[in-house]
Amino acid sequence: MTNVALVVGAASNLGFHVLKKLTTVYKGKIYFTTEDAATGYNIQETLEGNADVEFIQMDITYTKSIIKLRHHIQDLDERIDLLINNTEYVATDKRITHAEKVRRTLSVNFYGYINFGKLVYPILSENARVVNVSGPAGLLATIENEDIRRRISDPYLTEDELVAIMQEYEEAARKGIEKTEGWGMSVTAVSKVSLNAVTFLQHREWFDKGIVINCVNPGNISTREGRKTAKVYEEGAKAILYLALEAPLSIKGNFVWSNYNVIEWNSDPYVEVTTV
Repeated sequence: MTNVALVVGAASNLGFHVLKKLTTVYKGKIYFTTEDAATGYNIQETLEGNADVEFIQMDITYTKSIIKLRHHIQDLDERIDLLINNTEYVATDKRITHAEKVRRTLSVNFYGYINFGKLVYPILSENARVVNVSGPAGLLATIENEDIRRRISDPYLTEDELVAIMQEYEEAARKGIEKTEGWGMSVTAVSKVSLNAVTFLQHREWFDKGIVINCVNPGNISTREGRKTAKVYEEGAKAILYLALEAPLSIKGNFVWSNYNVIEWNSDPYVEVTTV
């Protein structure tokens, strides 16, 4: 049976470079998603001479589109052997309120990953690999409040409990008191920490089925920085593809840094980001 890979979120600079590199090294069929159809078909036209690539339009916040993707793969009697989820919300509308920015960010970087996992992980193959793309802000210590850090990193934390914690953050943001309560003022940091927490939850749920799930920091890459060269994104893709294709199976349920090292989630962000 043909190996099947899925790259979610291929429209960003990083996502495109991950997909482009994958087409040169992956032996099998590669599906990829973007939210915008025109973008997706342009990418497919660019890459289809390199490998067996197929575009599927999908919005991680829209359940119907995720189900459509799942049915497309199921109808061909395929299962996913490799999943790279590079989805990320990038705020472009400066007119929205802070609370709305929090809502939109979490709808993608947190709730989107949870819902996607529920709908798509059941069609993963045995021993599949999953890579969730996080970032340097995903270190637990970027959240200031020690009690919040303790609760969110509880190894027995359930999904319902994690959702409740994130709802507390949303409520604090609506009231404008998230800094006072120790969440900090970076929406991206909180969302990346929550994404890592989701990854560890998914690992605990699926590891006994042989599925290897990790999250990765590809480096200090902003999807909005068009000034960055292709070389920067090619470098960022390396750690993602290392986890996807080369890492030993003993690396599972971990946060992996851009230099391929497994990082303790509660590392000091200032030490790790500046010395690694």
